[in-house]
Amino acid sequence: MKKWILWILLVNVCTLLSAQKVYSPAELQQDFSIMKAALKEAHPGLYRYNSKETIDRLFGAVQQKLNKGMTELEFYRLATPLLAAIGDGHMKWHRKDKVDDHYAFFDEGYFPLQLYFRKNKAYVRSSYSTGTSLTPGTEITGINGQSIDKIIKVLFNDIFADGKVVSSKYEELNHFFQGYYATYIGPSKNFKVEYVETNGRKTSATIPSINKSQITNEAPPDENFQLTFREEGVALMRIPVFEDEGKNPGYADFLAKAFKKIREKKVSSLIIDLRNNEGGMDNYGFQLYAYLTSKPFRYYDHFTVVTNKPYSFTKYAQFPPGIDSLKATLVKAGNEYHFIYKDGLGMLEPQQDAFAGQVYILQNGLSFSVTSEFCSILKDNNRAIFIGDENGGTFQGDNSGAFAMVELPNTKIGLDVPLLGYYMHLQHPHPLAKGIPADYSLIPTIQDVLQKKDVVLAKALELINKKH
Repeated sequence: MKKWILWILLVNVCTLLSAQKVYSPAELQQDFSIMKAALKEAHPGLYRYNSKETIDRLFGAVQQKLNKGMTELEFYRLATPLLAAIGDGHMKWHRKDKVDDHYAFFDEGYFPLQLYFRKNKAYVRSSYSTGTSLTPGTEITGINGQSIDKIIKVLFNDIFADGKVVSSKYEELNHFFQGYYATYIGPSKNFKVEYVETNGRKTSATIPSINKSQITNEAPPDENFQLTFREEGVALMRIPVFEDEGKNPGYADFLAKAFKKIREKKVSSLIIDLRNNEGGMDNYGFQLYAYLTSKPFRYYDHFTVVTNKPYSFTKYAQFPPGIDSLKATLVKAGNEYHFIYKDGLGMLEPQQDAFAGQVYILQNGLSFSVTSEFCSILKDNNRAIFIGDENGGTFQGDNSGAFAMVELPNTKIGLDVPLLGYYMHLQHPHPLAKGIPADYSLIPTIQDVLQKKDVVLAKALELINKKH
């Protein structure tokens, strides 16, 4: 029976795979050598979270397998775990003209249920199809003969994230599981789903797949910066993104008016909601911190660039304007090159009458980039209480800023490589590859999600009321 099911699944996959060109070993080796050169010559954090020996061993393992013809998808799948091992959530690896497209390889054959992943388990959140009847909240234990924990492990090896952070990988699966599953495990016409009924009985069902157009992920709400007053002495500040575009009022104006109101209302507890804030403008982080400290402070420690020499892969890449001028300003510091003309270096001044009360930060795995930088300084200075999940960036900083956008000449796959290594000015030791942890770890359950309970905010208000 198992062999028969396996044969059916293989037939399903084969019928869904569109005919793709097979590239010769020579073409694949050329693409791989350009990819490798771009990473070694330009990526400022290639060995930031794994040793040179480990990364070089992964390069060698991939290269050894390029001894036969492969399709674009096969090459893409082969190289992805190597790239993910670098530990860079900003780097991009994508089909031509399909940056951030999680459904780039297939038009159909997608898993029809939206799942919620939590602590190595998966639960039904909703269905994209009327052809399924599993109740929201049902625990899914296996798909097509693979256990959920095995599926999570496989897909985690293919998801880009900073350092060894796992919270952001769970968030990726919560939003784009269908795309990751199809790309790295495979599409199917039907899916055999194993699950646990509400009475505890384990059972299974076969459900039809859906096509790409049926996947309707919720678009993030277009939020403005907000300040509300939950109760006397308590303010809630919502910053959905560290960017001004589409926001009214603008960021600087919002901060000035918000903290003026906070002073006027004699607020003693400030909750800052940074959940799902994936970053934006570098200087917006230290502008916010200036309202939360009474002392001059340092924010960024230094910025690194790999080299001041020309790149060997230049003909295959697009670079930010003025890249040569940027390189001319680099300063040699030991074995590194530092870029010193960037805001946030040196001593920064606090705002007058900065907020001196207790700060609470709400965060999750999508609190990333500029948000993580801001949180690392807050945490290092013991300036806030953090509630929610580990956030999506590492303590030390990240690799971002300007990018070299490489297009491999044969497969046309894109590799967008960050050029600047960001290092935060930290006064205390912290884990190198972990995200900024929550003081009160609180990951919503599937029932919290289905009932739209904001248990993270509720915890902050509970802590404030206990303190008072």
